[in-house]
Formats: sequence, structure tokens, C-alpha cells
Amino acid sequence: MSATSALFAIVTVILNASAQLLLRQAAQSGAVPTSPMTLVRNSWFLLGITAYGVSVLTWLFVLRRVPLAVAAPFVALVYVLVPLASRALFDDQVSGRMWAGMLLVVLGVTLVGGGAPEKSASRAENTLPR
Repeated sequence: MSATSALFAIVTVILNASAQLLLRQAAQSGAVPTSPMTLVRNSWFLLGITAYGVSVLTWLFVLRRVPLAVAAPFVALVYVLVPLASRALFDDQVSGRMWAGMLLVVLGVTLVGGGAPEKSASRAENTLPR
């Protein structure tokens, strides 16, 4: 994975994790899914939806350059960022099993990302319709 693709993958993960945290804050500050007006009036909700939208665009950038089999596991880093940020922001508890699971996720993403052949990304990009 090139440095640019890795950067965009990291930005995607951060945006996706941020979106989840923003939506949690929205839920805690009065956004109610069955009451649409509480959603459109809640700035946390609007920021969360925007973060998800931008993360889709950055993800498309990654998918044009990296094989899906390599890129997709990278998104699993959200399972590390969200519990850590949720602990800091919302005082959520992180159990020993969760710490172990987060370590395994990081290890797995590292193994998958490091084992990707560089040539397949450019070949895949050339075969896709523009």
C-alpha cells in the first residue's frame, strides 16, 4: 500500500470512528430516531452524518488504488479507535478481553497490509471503467 493510500485509509478510519462518537453524543443530547425533527436540529447528528459521508469519499479514493482484500481489513481499526475514544470521552469501560481483541485487530491489520503485493493495485485500477 502506498503512503498516500495508507494516509487516506487512516483518514477514513478516523472519520468513521468520529462519526460513531458524534452520533453517540447526538443520542445523549436528545436526538431521537423516531422523531426526525430532533435529528435535523441536533448539530452532533449532522456532524456525524457529514463525517460518515466524507469517510465514504476518502474510502473510494483508497479502493481505486488498493485491492479490496487489503483495504477492507484496515477499516477494522475502527474497532480499536472507538473503544479508546469512547473511554476517554464517555467514560466507557474497556475490559481485558476488549484490550486483547484490540491488540489482535491491530496485529491482523498489520499482517494483511504488510502482505499485499504492490502490482495488483495498479493492475486493478487499469481494468476498472472510468
